[in-house]
Amino acid sequence: MVANSLRWTTRDLDAMPDDGGWKRYEIIDGELFMIRAPHLRHQSAGGNIHCELESGSRQTQLGKPFQTPGVIFSPNDAVIPDVVWVSKERLENGVDGKV
Repeated sequence: MVANSLRWTTRDLDAMPDDGGWKRYEIIDGELFMIRAPHLRHQSAGGNIHCELESGSRQTQLGKPFQTPGVIFSPNDAVIPDVVWVSKERLENGVDGKV
């Protein structure tokens, strides 16, 4: 087997066609993964988790949950998790940094 030397970056994601959300592209350690949009039960479970996090966050005021955000850790690592929770401090200092 020959190793693939191509390493995908977040710039490559910008060139991907927009198909209305049926396909999701993620890059993990420079490797491109394409997955379809999650099924209804999966989305429902993610929504329930988001609601619980939202309820707790309103009470504690310690942060805020978000559903399916694009998260860029580095130019070679960009994923779309189902739900994330961001602390109040992180929100105040900005979470949308440039890579």
